[in-house]
Amino acid sequence: MLGGSLHEACSSFCPMPSSSGGIDPVVLALRHGLSRWADAGPDPPLGNAPEGQVQVGAPFASTSLQNLNSYLASNGSDMGEPSSSTLCIEHNRRGRRVYKASLLENATSFSTIEFKESRRRRAKDILANYLLPQGFPDSVDPQYAKYMSWRAVQYFFGGALSVYTTRSLLGSLGVANRGSGEAAAAINWVVKDGAGRFGRFLFARWGRSLDGELKQFRLLGDVLMEAGAALELATALAPRAFLPLACTANLAKNLAAVTASSTRAPIYRTFARVNNLADVTAKGESVANLADVVGTAFGIALARAACPILPAFLALSAGYLYASRREVDSVVLPYLNRARLAYSMQHFAATGLAPTPADANANEVLLPRPDAPARRVVIGASVAQACAGQAELRAALGTLRSQRHALTWRPDHGTAYVLLRDDAAPQDALRGAVEGHLLVAVLAGAGFGAGGGAGAEAGGGSGARPGRDASSGSHLPAAVPRPQRRAWWARRLGAGAGGGALPGFRMRLAAELPPGLAGAARTEAARRLVAAEAGGLFAAFAASAQAAGWDLHHSTLNSLDNRVQMTTHVRPL
Repeated sequence: MLGGSLHEACSSFCPMPSSSGGIDPVVLALRHGLSRWADAGPDPPLGNAPEGQVQVGAPFASTSLQNLNSYLASNGSDMGEPSSSTLCIEHNRRGRRVYKASLLENATSFSTIEFKESRRRRAKDILANYLLPQGFPDSVDPQYAKYMSWRAVQYFFGGALSVYTTRSLLGSLGVANRGSGEAAAAINWVVKDGAGRFGRFLFARWGRSLDGELKQFRLLGDVLMEAGAALELATALAPRAFLPLACTANLAKNLAAVTASSTRAPIYRTFARVNNLADVTAKGESVANLADVVGTAFGIALARAACPILPAFLALSAGYLYASRREVDSVVLPYLNRARLAYSMQHFAATGLAPTPADANANEVLLPRPDAPARRVVIGASVAQACAGQAELRAALGTLRSQRHALTWRPDHGTAYVLLRDDAAPQDALRGAVEGHLLVAVLAGAGFGAGGGAGAEAGGGSGARPGRDASSGSHLPAAVPRPQRRAWWARRLGAGAGGGALPGFRMRLAAELPPGLAGAARTEAARRLVAAEAGGLFAAFAASAQAAGWDLHHSTLNSLDNRVQMTTHVRPL
């Protein structure tokens, strides 16, 4: 607990004495709630550290601990326990986690001590997750706060006004008589507005994920829309359960509505070529509204024809979901997300070339799959996820002192983890992700542009559909226009920096990972090889991807929020 009393803080766990004979000062600092010590540099105090920050163990200034030692001794603390050193401190939405490595000889594991946020801080974080964009206020223009404040005031008055308008509408239909208008308005709030708007509020915390998993969320929203429609249909079969069914249905349909509205703008933005986003949006909505009116008329005709309800509903729902899938398939997004990057790296490992955006979008995994290639690389992982022991953690922290990302491999998980430093830019996350997929490909036996064999197998295992984009393969169709023909040859010849990286990497791959090498030795050799060649391979991939038409600067990988903060000094309490 942060800011708790000394008794509460000290009785929760037994501390490890420092190597100098006293209690480790970091333990004392943590027991005081971490609210009074901070970096000497420009970083914010640790008590106000951004979400997902990890502060690597640094030299702590000593402070007088005699009183605390006496207190702990009187409470039965074992002062003879072996010492442990602080490796790092991780910050996330739930609180803080301290990783401490035992100094015992031959020790391989590290221990963790968890400190939860105070209730007030937790409440503030929850509200921020639901109401503010990630990275606020630095991630938005200064006028955003003023605009949203007045928008909230406007919606407040609109919500109050809707009670009176609903009551008047019901009264004009003869539904509301004396004393029942208020009840009708209350029921309308619970069933229609309350549950639905609550669903929109809940969905807001996933707003950042929408940018990266746009197609996936769009499909999910359409599935929710049909689920809500099915629940509304079920109210006729179970009228006594009308209220819970209607509330749940409205919740699902409002989640679908906010998903559609949130993903609509990025999709329309890909269509706007001459700064005409507003025009494209207006015309797109006109087409949708016209189709909706025609569909409503068709539904009325079906109802008058006494068509059975269940078969009609199933047929219309199937058509709705099929059209939804074809709708998202028709959109070619020119930036990388996790799924498109995973396919692109498989293609790069198999052919030595990055696929075109059309090819990667056509082969993007849209439905949840436990074996999806994107799941094998976790970007922005926590220390507990990425490191199985203190040796791995110390190696990763050593890497982070010289670069802004570090890669680890967990054989027990079959997953590569990318740790990010607190000053890492999106380009660093992309580099780490590319490095992670390279490691996965090496351990899977990819050929890296050699053609055929294991490389072809690695590329074919991604579920690629041949013929979608022949320009990314090893032959060029005669019908390809001249500009695309020049771009194809530029990619094929390895235009740009890093074009010669793959042949050298293949030679080192054959020399350092012979077929007989297996187990932990193979994993470590592969990790060292990828780390040594990552710069050249990333340059080769980036050059090929840009020649293919990818916008790498707007890649949206939706990394986790864990970061590693490197420090050189911590002020005393």
